[in-house]
Amino acid sequence: MRRVFFICLMAILLEGSVFAQSLQVNVHHGVPYCSALFPGQDKMQNLCFDFYEPSGNADTLRPLVITLFGGGFVAGTREWVDMEAWCNRFAENGYAAASIDYRIMPAKNFSAKSLIRTGFMAAQDVSAAVRFFKANSEKYHVDTNRIFLLGQSAGAVAIIHALYMDEDERPAETFEEPLLPPLHSAGTAEVQEHTFDVAGAVLLWGCIFDPEMIDADEVTPVCFIHGEKDRILPVDSGYAFSTRGLPYAYGSKVMAERLEKLGTVPFELHLLEQEGHAFYFKYLSMFQLADMKFDNCFQIARDFMRRHGGL
Repeated sequence: MRRVFFICLMAILLEGSVFAQSLQVNVHHGVPYCSALFPGQDKMQNLCFDFYEPSGNADTLRPLVITLFGGGFVAGTREWVDMEAWCNRFAENGYAAASIDYRIMPAKNFSAKSLIRTGFMAAQDVSAAVRFFKANSEKYHVDTNRIFLLGQSAGAVAIIHALYMDEDERPAETFEEPLLPPLHSAGTAEVQEHTFDVAGAVLLWGCIFDPEMIDADEVTPVCFIHGEKDRILPVDSGYAFSTRGLPYAYGSKVMAERLEKLGTVPFELHLLEQEGHAFYFKYLSMFQLADMKFDNCFQIARDFMRRHGGL
């Protein structure tokens, strides 16, 4: 009996260790998905992504996570340490993942108007990336019904406005010269037949500039993660960067209240009582992650995606 028990116990432990092992990850760097005109420039430039996929079993259609870095629309790259961590972690767990470029502006041009215009451009780029992967789903083995978005700070702001802004809700700044084209018009000809619909979005310490943009006909599940002591993009409402003269921002708590009032969209709100902005960085100046805080955010994000068709 003891021998049988020992054999069964070993079998369970071995089985658990197999499932605990992470998949090997292949990374493809610098793949163009769109060309766009950057703020203050007159020449189109490529926007690219780094693509992470589990090695082997390439014929399987996988859920995809598209990630967007933060940086106040003046800084950041698709290769920042947190974007690499997100993409590697998801790919190790069977997802495909893509860390994308989006348009940012020179820091010297930072103002309320340029912040709104560049944020709109970034939202255009998010839409172009989603529609690119739908158009190229066979090449990248992507399940188009299971595309998720994940952004932190400015990246979350871009996603939020891509999700909720209709053409008749565009800020006046986006119609000033040079006129910006419609939100979902960016991208090559092959993507134009595809829609921006996604399976869900994880929004880390983001905001919206007008919560009335969130309408009853918008049904994308969303997961908010936000530190309650955030002074850059407030969890409730206030000026962006705590600076009068910059756009007034409405954070995760206000957006969740709006969604709860409408009652049409599945959402989650995860508030971290003692945390500020971008709290999973241990040293923001050196972009070093605090492992336990990042792990907590990853688990929240993965659990959310599981509930909405992910792995």
